Amino acid sequence: MRICTLEEVARFSGGRLVKGDPSLPVGRLHTDTRTLLAGDCFVALQGDRFDGHTFVAQVKNHGAVAALVSRPIATSDLPDDLGLVEVPDTLEGLQHFAANYRQLLFVRTIGVTGSSGKTSTKELIASVLRTLYRTKATEGNLNNHIGVPLTLIRLDEDDEYGVVEMGMNHPGEIAPLVKMTAPDIGVISSIGPAHIEFFADQAAIAAEKAELIAALPPEGLAVLNSDDEWSRRIVNRTNARVVWVGSGPESTWRAQDLQIGTDGLSFLLRHNGSAAQVRLPVVNRVMVSNALLAAAVGRECGLTMDEIVRGLEAVQLPGARMRVVQAHGASIINDAYNANPDSMKAALTALSEFPGATRRLAVLGSMGELGQHAVELHRAIGEFAAQQNLAFLIAVGPHAESYARGAMAAGLSHNQIVAALDAEEATVALKPLLREGDAVLVKGSHFMGLERLVNTITEKVSP
Repeated sequence: MRICTLEEVARFSGGRLVKGDPSLPVGRLHTDTRTLLAGDCFVALQGDRFDGHTFVAQVKNHGAVAALVSRPIATSDLPDDLGLVEVPDTLEGLQHFAANYRQLLFVRTIGVTGSSGKTSTKELIASVLRTLYRTKATEGNLNNHIGVPLTLIRLDEDDEYGVVEMGMNHPGEIAPLVKMTAPDIGVISSIGPAHIEFFADQAAIAAEKAELIAALPPEGLAVLNSDDEWSRRIVNRTNARVVWVGSGPESTWRAQDLQIGTDGLSFLLRHNGSAAQVRLPVVNRVMVSNALLAAAVGRECGLTMDEIVRGLEAVQLPGARMRVVQAHGASIINDAYNANPDSMKAALTALSEFPGATRRLAVLGSMGELGQHAVELHRAIGEFAAQQNLAFLIAVGPHAESYARGAMAAGLSHNQIVAALDAEEATVALKPLLREGDAVLVKGSHFMGLERLVNTITEKVSP
């Protein structure tokens, strides 16, 4: 963030300066007392189980020079040189500040959303753009009503691009993120049933995702996947120019000659008569679509094909996303970061295509936020899993029974299925099953904690 004055903090956040020198320089707005830096303004957020106001009196000890609050605080309880700005609501104040701060910058922003693949797509886009431009991107998956404004605040005056991931799990959440970000380019990785617990149906999810491209200016750009049915259905929501990637006839970016190895995949990237070989450090074919989206953004931002390929191949994906590690002679495909029905199918397909495996095993944790559709969707994934030539299925968590029923309906025997309560039970079940040459997929929603299984099996200790 460029240095702002305390007066600007008050004005941009829609608050009033209660205490402090209006010209006091502020390095950034920050919400976590544990990672405050000298010159920060602490934002006292409130939640159901926490209240940042209880820490305001101590933030000066952590380097903060000011605080943003939403209720009166006795100045006698505060250090004399701690600035204070009061707003009606600190979260809204943070969001107002971020939106106004973004307007100060000449940076071009790229909004990325999708039911699955958005974090990987964001990382691929950022990696491509960094070959030529100063680029910042959402850290990890800080993509919500708090993470997006913090991402915008991280942008500096000399940054040329900002890649902003936008997530949602309730109706009405994308539009405010888009308004703050004011993207020039909008990218949708896919539209599936993730978070359907909070929506009437998948059409409602698609309508929510469409808020990104609907807000693009006419001179903007929407980059969409032609292989995604719902992306095709919502394209009329945008007035921006559209670039398609994938196998559809309208696509100008395509992948051919896909080859999957034990440590990555390669394909031929094609665009308007040009072609280049790309190798990605993942074994999941769905990543090819994400790479095409990133390639399209890169070209629209002025990169050559060689620069695009270099950026794609340099990507470093955060978290456990289809990483292959070796243990006990087996290949463990670690995708324990998160899960929804579409990403489950993609990961299981990758398991079925994993080369050289003598047997294939899947450890599937339950998926969250599916509501009344949970039983049906878990059963469907169980059926799909059984069709991938599995030797064993270990189903984990509250919906293990639904996984098992689906798998048995599709042909797996009772002896090939183990139901486990949690990651620890699944670890106990997996250990005696492992053989040299096996390929094992480990995937589930984050709340299942299946990374503990991977750490134990690979004899790594969690930090």
